Amino acid sequence: MKGITRIGIDVPHIEQLFTTFDPSPFHEHNLNRPIGQYIVSQAWDAPRRDRFIIDLSENGRPADLAATTKLEKVTDVHFGRLATTEHQNLRRLLRRGVISLIIGLCVLAACTALAQVVDAAPIRDGWREGLRDGLSVFGWVANWRPAEILFYDWWPVRRSRNLYRRLAAAEVVPAGGPRLSSESLLSSTSDGSPPAP
Repeated sequence: MKGITRIGIDVPHIEQLFTTFDPSPFHEHNLNRPIGQYIVSQAWDAPRRDRFIIDLSENGRPADLAATTKLEKVTDVHFGRLATTEHQNLRRLLRRGVISLIIGLCVLAACTALAQVVDAAPIRDGWREGLRDGLSVFGWVANWRPAEILFYDWWPVRRSRNLYRRLAAAEVVPAGGPRLSSESLLSSTSDGSPPAP
């Protein structure tokens, strides 16, 4: 069962939530960067199956319908754009990881073959062991970066992408509006304390 994470936003003036791009030729509003960072910070630790509701107020009073509608549209565009960027980053990262792995395996195979040649070569024992072990280590080091990408680097990017997708679908409502049952509610407000029932 999906729960709800509520994020409270209270500003002196609704227009402080937005920034405006160069009005010529665009007339698109974007989410103010500190507000966007605040929303992400509040949503980051929410259960991954939760959906988000943003409780909007102006000077402690519930925002009007026009303001909530506008913020919902802007958050959809803003976080949708971020989700698209992270998805592209994830695809590029995985592609680079696969290509790096192929190169690393080729280097490892070449180093292993060279190590066998060195092992059979008429070289003094100390030099032979040193060259053989050095080639072996070099072959494995060549696979360190691909392993890091494919084991560790991709999942934080995927998590950010999924979080942005969920935030793009967030519902914006006036603060103090109807709330769901407490059993399915995880509340998150600007001061970190649960809202009054």
